Amino acid sequence: MVALRPLQVTLDDVCFCHWPVAEEAVQAAVPDWLTVETSDGDAWVSAVAATVDRVETFGVEIAGPSELLTVRTYVRGPSGQRGVCVLALFGDDSRTATAVSELFRITVGDAIPRTLPTTDRRRVLDAGERRLFECRYTVTGDPVAIPPDSLASFLVDRQRYFTTGRFGTRLVGSVGHDPWRLDRVDATVTGSVFPSVDISASESDPLVHHSPGVQVSIAPPIPR
Repeated sequence: MVALRPLQVTLDDVCFCHWPVAEEAVQAAVPDWLTVETSDGDAWVSAVAATVDRVETFGVEIAGPSELLTVRTYVRGPSGQRGVCVLALFGDDSRTATAVSELFRITVGDAIPRTLPTTDRRRVLDAGERRLFECRYTVTGDPVAIPPDSLASFLVDRQRYFTTGRFGTRLVGSVGHDPWRLDRVDATVTGSVFPSVDISASESDPLVHHSPGVQVSIAPPIPR
């Protein structure tokens, strides 16, 4: 029997952009065996952009530095477990993107995430010459622990993901990491990730969080 090997992914400069969305709009985008989770009546869709410093399994590096952007929403499984459902994945390095896409059982999108070399921090998602999404931000405070039972905790600190395998198999994977620490940012966001996940939603300014980084252990999903 082949052992399931978790991936160790070291993330730096992690930018979270969260949009409140109508629950019914998100429910149509997730597998029907999952239930969209809301906070104060809102469902949420998040773009999580990060620099991947390295990807390794049991100490063996399998991919080096790259840029990664995932689009996710917040759900509960059939037994009420809280987690995320990844709706889209974009990367600028095929090895990193493929390794992560195999865990989430999702096809890597054609658009390319980048970090632009400017005085402020700018993360973008480009489809050819067309810019789909851009977040410009400046860190204004030191990182602090996320308060429990806060909206930030709801949106950032998830330790489980759900996906669907072949023949409709319900799969659950686990995510382990040290507690996230977030710093304050001034941010401006233009564009949208909603078209990439076929969600129709009104445009609104997102809530933006930022973390200097964390090492994440992602275990392969198993049937539940």
